[in-house]
Amino acid sequence: MLNKSRVHVRRTAVRSLICLFFFATSHTLAADALPRVEPEQVGVSSSRLALLDTVLRQHVQDGHVAGLVAGVVRHGKIVYLESIGWQDLEQASVMRADSIFQIRSMTKPITSLAVMQLIEASLLSLGDPVSLYIPSFADTQVFVSPEDPDHSALRAPSRPISVEDLLLNIGGISHRFGALYRSRGVRSRGDTVEQLVAKVAAVPLMGDPGSAWIYSESATVLGRVVEIISGQKFDAYLQEHVFNPLKMTDTGFYVPSDRVDRLAQLYQAPSGDKGLILSSQMEVPITTNPALLEGSAGLVSTVPDYLRFLQSFLNSGELEGQRVLSAFLVKEMTRNHIAAELLPIGLSPSNPMFDRGWGYGFSVVIDPSKSEYAVNEGEFGWSGSLGTFSWADPQSDTIAVLMLQIEPSNAYSLSAQFKALVAQALIAP
Repeated sequence: MLNKSRVHVRRTAVRSLICLFFFATSHTLAADALPRVEPEQVGVSSSRLALLDTVLRQHVQDGHVAGLVAGVVRHGKIVYLESIGWQDLEQASVMRADSIFQIRSMTKPITSLAVMQLIEASLLSLGDPVSLYIPSFADTQVFVSPEDPDHSALRAPSRPISVEDLLLNIGGISHRFGALYRSRGVRSRGDTVEQLVAKVAAVPLMGDPGSAWIYSESATVLGRVVEIISGQKFDAYLQEHVFNPLKMTDTGFYVPSDRVDRLAQLYQAPSGDKGLILSSQMEVPITTNPALLEGSAGLVSTVPDYLRFLQSFLNSGELEGQRVLSAFLVKEMTRNHIAAELLPIGLSPSNPMFDRGWGYGFSVVIDPSKSEYAVNEGEFGWSGSLGTFSWADPQSDTIAVLMLQIEPSNAYSLSAQFKALVAQALIAP
């Protein structure tokens, strides 16, 4: 968990900086990665995108966030890619289209793609017990009273955890930042993935596999499975089989020294009379090659890179002649697999998502009438705990990606506003 520094950025300072450089926006064509066209060529309104732009800039001007990058793609073409505000307020470093962000849980779909590639290659099956590859999971127990784990008796699970259970977050595993795992030390970026997974396996499950949807550390366990089956470190596997084919040139598990000038800093949202507060670095800084290659939340990326990643899914697993997955398995990844009795899903029981189910690594819209903003059935995507947000809509053939670095991630409902304004900008099929 991040510890907050005592460095405070006053609102007046933020606003004076913005007045000086507010309209500085990067339009570097190399950063676009996908082709760029005039919005009306692909059925998007320029004037409505201008409204979107105005709203995003206002959040920066008001000091709600230091800066952000937003991208919209329609029919495989970029219609909006803007960088607004600041990567680093203290250094007066202007945000760029290719600024690099910690994407946290937006790592999960990338890990899931790696797993599905191994399934397609017949090296792995959805029904395989995880213990087949990580033997310590053969001894995993279940809390009889998960609501009071410190005093609960234990029992054997009704069945082993499968690979599919982990893809769907129904394996009974908890979250690395939850109280249960914090109390047992399952949370160090200084651990290797092998060490972290061993700690996960040693903690009893919150329920029988298949009995409940629990947002969890499952994708990190899957990253370890990828390592064991492929014989490659997880970062090397992703580089060879995902990042290189899709030309995701700035995605990885840390920001190397030659790209640190593009790193967006993390801030705590304003509170009371205090402005944005710069967060201190993690125990292993994001600029350091970590021991932990965490498949749940470890990656950094850019808006152009993530647009390319999602475009490969709207293209049924292919981008610019490079196929990363079959069309059939793309459909499997992006449809709901959660049984009705396990719905609704949610980051916690107090925060249910009534409009969504879960595929293999993505949330998927199953009931648009229950969404807080305009969506279509079958839209898929996910967000990150530091303010990053992504969505792809097969019906309208549209992708929306927003990246910023703020705690809490839902401050000012920026992602909901962004998604709603993108939807209203679509004027033709």
